[in-house]
Amino acid sequence: MKYSILAGVAMLALAGLSSCQKANVDPQTALPPSTTTGAETLGFSLDGNTWIPAGQRCGIYGCADNKVEASSYVANGHRQLLLTAVRTDGGRNESFILQLEALTGPGVYRATAGGPGATGGEAGTKLYFANSRQGLQYQSQPGTATITITRLDTVQNIVAGTFEGQLSNLSGTGSVQVGSGRFDVLYNR
Repeated sequence: MKYSILAGVAMLALAGLSSCQKANVDPQTALPPSTTTGAETLGFSLDGNTWIPAGQRCGIYGCADNKVEASSYVANGHRQLLLTAVRTDGGRNESFILQLEALTGPGVYRATAGGPGATGGEAGTKLYFANSRQGLQYQSQPGTATITITRLDTVQNIVAGTFEGQLSNLSGTGSVQVGSGRFDVLYNR
């Protein structure tokens, strides 16, 4: 009986230790929750590693935290959407762009921008990622990425959704995989 009580106490102690480890997840490495409230979040998995905006940008007016920025406007009868985010923490100097050329409402949009001359600045629907420290630029090619809009509220200026795709190296061979992407932003604020 004494042995079974000790064994039971040992099992409870081990269970307690393992649950403590799960509770101590670093919030900087976790993806933001998938919401549709204008929470000002963006995150994704890049080749299996979590990517969220982080660090600061400094200029002549001081420093500001890197956050997701969103703008939307109507041009040529089509609503455009542009999301940008930067990560400059530690040894990183990375940027991400999600661009929609013709946003009509909730639904699935496939990448249309790309080609051998792509530079990251042309019109179209795309995902773009750059690592300035390594001189690398990656972009989705037509049909290699999807962006799903789950909410578009043009009164409260909220757009939310998910994204994923394969982005090709623009200056050579290779690619990166973007998965579990999500965003929930206020645009034109």
